[in-house]
Amino acid sequence: MSLASTSAGHAESAAVWSVDIIAPPGLETALAEELRHLTGQTISDRPFGASAELSAEGVYRILADSLIAARVYLPIARGHAADADALYALAAGVDWSAHLGLTDGFSVTATGSNEALHHTGFIATRVKDAIVDQFRDATGRRPSVDSETPGLRIHCHLSRQGQASLAIELSNGSLHRRGYRVDGGEAPLRENLAAGLLWRARWPQVAATSATSSTTRIGLFDPMCGSGTFLIEAAFSLRGMPPAMRRRRLGSPAWGGHDAIARDAILDGPARCWVEPPREGTEIVLYGQDRDPLQLAAAHANIESAGLGEAVEVHHADSFAAPCPDVLDGIEAGLLISNVPFGERIESAGSESEWLALCTQWTRCLPGWFWGILHGEESGGSWPLRFDRRQTVIHGGVETEFLRGQLGEKSLRRPAGPHALAGRLIAQGRAGERSAEDFANRLKKNWKQRQSLLRQGDNALRLYDADLPDFKLALDYYRTEDGEAWLDIQEYQAPRQIDPQKARARLAAAVAAAVETLAIDEHCVVVRQRARQSGRQQYGRFGGEHIERVIRERDTRLSINLTDYLDVGLFIDHRMVRDRLVDLARGKHLLNLFCYTASASVRAAVGGAHATTSVDLSNTYLDWAERNFGLNGLAVGVDHRLVRADVLRWLDEACSAGVSYDVIFLDPPSFSNSKSMEADLDIQRDHPALIEACMRLLPAEGVLVFSNNRKGFTLHPDVENRFQPHDLSRKTLPKDFSRTPGRRFVCEIRHR
Repeated sequence: MSLASTSAGHAESAAVWSVDIIAPPGLETALAEELRHLTGQTISDRPFGASAELSAEGVYRILADSLIAARVYLPIARGHAADADALYALAAGVDWSAHLGLTDGFSVTATGSNEALHHTGFIATRVKDAIVDQFRDATGRRPSVDSETPGLRIHCHLSRQGQASLAIELSNGSLHRRGYRVDGGEAPLRENLAAGLLWRARWPQVAATSATSSTTRIGLFDPMCGSGTFLIEAAFSLRGMPPAMRRRRLGSPAWGGHDAIARDAILDGPARCWVEPPREGTEIVLYGQDRDPLQLAAAHANIESAGLGEAVEVHHADSFAAPCPDVLDGIEAGLLISNVPFGERIESAGSESEWLALCTQWTRCLPGWFWGILHGEESGGSWPLRFDRRQTVIHGGVETEFLRGQLGEKSLRRPAGPHALAGRLIAQGRAGERSAEDFANRLKKNWKQRQSLLRQGDNALRLYDADLPDFKLALDYYRTEDGEAWLDIQEYQAPRQIDPQKARARLAAAVAAAVETLAIDEHCVVVRQRARQSGRQQYGRFGGEHIERVIRERDTRLSINLTDYLDVGLFIDHRMVRDRLVDLARGKHLLNLFCYTASASVRAAVGGAHATTSVDLSNTYLDWAERNFGLNGLAVGVDHRLVRADVLRWLDEACSAGVSYDVIFLDPPSFSNSKSMEADLDIQRDHPALIEACMRLLPAEGVLVFSNNRKGFTLHPDVENRFQPHDLSRKTLPKDFSRTPGRRFVCEIRHR
């Protein structure tokens, strides 16, 4: 295909170009809607974005003014390319002289793969070879490859079925690079992703409110604005990008098919925006705040670079303390939008209760406003606001959820606590039609096999652990010292592709079946979802309920909390490890690191340990530990110490002080990035240093019991060479956990 430009009479201005426009993943529909608005033409959604047949003016309009598009391709050849020779032949069949001059540099990029062609670099090279060979055969000369500022950008996409598409890339690389970003700050949003989310959050409709009502002030508020991307893109949606920025977006300037008249008419003309300019007397307030001074500095720099110093305002403030800035008072129509901190990449900004309080304030001071929140997977189930749309997008290479809704009196969600949730699920399961017969049969079989453990004095058992692929649950049974039987059901979070309603119905059927199969009082059941936790989330309360009971492990009383936290306060798969520690620590001093609720320390103290020292960073767990000691008539003080400290730092100080302990129990988390720690912890990476520090605190005859639950953990060879480790993983594995032996690692380590 060749579309030659013309300078006389603009003869080809009516030519139709079939183009493919690439969208940020998850925003294909938003892109198509934006393009329909910009061009006024029919745009078809595609899995990669959108396809359209447009005039040259329409294509240049997209290149100049689309805020959501990532790339624009003009396909020039399609065909079979199952191997390198077929790909070369396809590229050689194009008349490249119609697109590229000998003195013009070009570049080739590639995406996709098939069984024979795996490497995109090789795919691009074969296309390049075909182009160069064609020119060399015809003229004896060849154009040069220029990956920095190519005159022509060529793109090859290969499907798994062996089909290939060759296209001229009309965009100047990825269109998300506007050129205003001086400082990205921490985990910045891609610019076109931010624009797509603004579209999804209904910003065009909000901004157009002045044209359809008497509203004179409209607002957009980003309460955790980071480097300011949402604010800048919102401003561009109202006034367009600056002329120089629009021109920089045009790629392949040396392409022989450009329509120079159509191109210049669009690029030299006014930008086409998402909404018409507001009527006279209407004010649009674009306001952001952030508590991090470095992020605010980045936002100020980016806003000035974008030429928006008078249009966008950002200030230093912590939204948890100042949820509603005065500048927003009286604005009836607006959008609150933000990329809130989440996951392992950024420390959690607040506990569940803090987010609920913040959202409550927003509903009061911004009634009627629309909102859109981008957040991590692990916080989705507990987000306090009711939403009318949930969408998965890719942010920083990670699947991330975007929620949107409207603020009002009824917009707050108050999720049921584990106890109330169990009641709802039991009722739903009994009324529903979904069968859980296979699950009930497996549970009945497990119960028959494990009842003997109850007769042996084990009052906490694992009855089921994702035995069947359709029922990804863990069921723990607790018999309290008062004779109550409790069932703790933990649902492993379902993959995103599973329909939430179907997953809920299946869970309800399983919970109802468990109550009937085990003859459990339906008021003695709790249900929680196990999702990946980080930062303060692992210590946060579910809220609203408090069910605490006492169980006996051997001759020790221990408190379990069935409702308030992610875990009940007792790792029941470690009960045989605690048995071993009781024997080792009798008459000796036990050091318990990452002690959790100190059940191992309490067991050792009741079993005759001379002294115990328990170290953890969490006040919640240490308070719990003190209650456990008190339940057994043991006072916390001189003989039994509880220490709040970062274990890594505490170990350094203890080694420097020259103290020693007879027995050490080291049971760290697999990973931790708690805000109070000086550095994050990865147990596979960091265990040699941890073990080394512990061994420095042990006398020659001392013993370290080291345990962790990281899947696939392996002990470093340096540890095996320097010390004497003895693997106790299987020896300390309770029978009710025998189905998953590889989930935990336990060993004793002694000096050589």
